[in-house]
Amino acid sequence: MDSEFNLENEEIAEQADDVSDRSKVVVLSALTALSRLSNSFRQIVLFLFVLFMFSGSGINTDAFYGLIVAVAGYVQALTLFPAGTLSDKRGRGVAILIGGLISGIGLILMPFAYDTFTVLLLYALTGIGSGFTMTSIKTLVADYTERGEERTRSYGITMAAGTLAAIVGPLLAGYILDPIALPGVNPEMLRYSIVFFMWGGLRIVTGVVGFITARWLKKNIAKKVVPEEIEEEDESPNSSDARNDTITSTLFGISRMIMGFSSGMVVPYLIPWIAATFNPSEVVLGSLPAISNVTLATGALFVGLASERVGKVKMITALYILAPILTIGLVYTPFLLMAVFYIARMAVANMAQPASDSLFMGEISQIRRGRSLALTRIMWTFPRQTGTLLTSILLGIGFLETTTNFGIIIFPIAMALYPISVIPMYIAVRRNRKLNTHGN
Repeated sequence: MDSEFNLENEEIAEQADDVSDRSKVVVLSALTALSRLSNSFRQIVLFLFVLFMFSGSGINTDAFYGLIVAVAGYVQALTLFPAGTLSDKRGRGVAILIGGLISGIGLILMPFAYDTFTVLLLYALTGIGSGFTMTSIKTLVADYTERGEERTRSYGITMAAGTLAAIVGPLLAGYILDPIALPGVNPEMLRYSIVFFMWGGLRIVTGVVGFITARWLKKNIAKKVVPEEIEEEDESPNSSDARNDTITSTLFGISRMIMGFSSGMVVPYLIPWIAATFNPSEVVLGSLPAISNVTLATGALFVGLASERVGKVKMITALYILAPILTIGLVYTPFLLMAVFYIARMAVANMAQPASDSLFMGEISQIRRGRSLALTRIMWTFPRQTGTLLTSILLGIGFLETTTNFGIIIFPIAMALYPISVIPMYIAVRRNRKLNTHGN
């Protein structure tokens, strides 16, 4: 009788664990989806706003747009480490709330900016907000998932949910900003005001929901701590575990530096390059990133489910080899084929993220995840913004004469750095495997 009673209790406990696992994935997916939705407006709105505000003023709008993106990125990089430390010490929810409020206020005030300095200043606030929000949401997923298949799968599911939600932003923004698709809404600044209010409002809602989500998870879901990752809060900063985490974070950070510089020279300028080369309507321009998010969501889910079997490093390498090949197709084909290559390139370059996030979180002790992720984000953000700033300067001085010519020559060259960026990541993983083997 006792054995039957124990078996029944075990079955009940397993069912309860299954319910809690599903609940946390649903909650984390909803938070990620809201965060990605609130960020997705940026893909076309910022460039079109700069074009609307400063076209004909003598300012090179492509170059100024790049400067705005770079400044916000540098500000984000300066914020990341204090944001990660706050996230570790005061809670993920507090950091997400602060980030959402700062970003939202900056975006809501953007339509009231009538000079370049104010635009730069207000959009820089979104960099501060993103620094607080981004690291904490990713770390929250790691805190409540188990290292290995569960974590990789959870990153894949949450990213897929977020990417699907991100379809809405560029489509809705393109529709509102297109006077043919949505006639009768005048003056044009009213259209931008509507979009920025929606964008900023969603950032604030993300902060509030993130705070509530973190409290709910803390109350209802047990954190997943692998025994060998448990650390004492007052451990010596010179301990071997802390030193190993620093070395691992640095190697992953070098990988991110290489990819960041490459990405910074290309990604922010893809939409301006398409606009300059093909002059599509706002609706068509917004539909390109929206459709790419559909393929990205599918790909992220596949990577999240398959990369444990294939091998995370192998999966990341294969995808990063494809990215520059697709970029070549993007810049050398007519519009319809370009759209296909754009959609495929954006998906391939980003769908490695679940495997990359899971790989990194599995190599770092839990109590230092926020700070460690912040370090790698800093090492990614500074080079990325440097790449963006360099492109802004080159466009500003008329290098290769036009934005179209610049993209045709420079984009494929810059993207060739993607496969190289995997090497430091591979070294970090191999090093940790050897340390674990010798330790056992």
